[in-house]
Amino acid sequence: MLTLGHGLPLPPDAVKNYVKLQAENISSRIQRHKDEIQIFRKVVLDSPELIPELPSDKPIEGLSSMVETLNTFQKVLHSLPRGHVSQLHSDVSTLQGYLEERMSSLQCTHRKTGTEKSLEAFLKDNGTYYITLGHMALDRLQKYLQKLVRNLDQLKTC
Repeated sequence: MLTLGHGLPLPPDAVKNYVKLQAENISSRIQRHKDEIQIFRKVVLDSPELIPELPSDKPIEGLSSMVETLNTFQKVLHSLPRGHVSQLHSDVSTLQGYLEERMSSLQCTHRKTGTEKSLEAFLKDNGTYYITLGHMALDRLQKYLQKLVRNLDQLKTC
């Protein structure tokens, strides 16, 4: 029996298509979730800047930036009760896997922001408000994924 440890990397166009489809799939799941659970939109949490939100005029800065941002969203999703976000967590993990595979084929390095401790403290302090936190995180994740789909050319850079 022949097994392969590592195969050839996927062609860039295939990765681009997988990333686009997965991002659109996650975005539509988030929209269905938001439609099911309507909450007051103007909720204020302490330190909401710890959950990434890219200004509309700031471009996505390559694969490392994408993986770093998705990693932050994963930490937030992981902190929420499993139920309604478990499929989203899995989908984002799959998307992150595509991006990390592309990073590996381009020999990119991972970036670290240094905000892990702040994010952990924020999630701990606001954990009792998981519905509000979840809604805010999913809204920002959806906006980020829409922006990612519009910037798929960034899959070519680290």
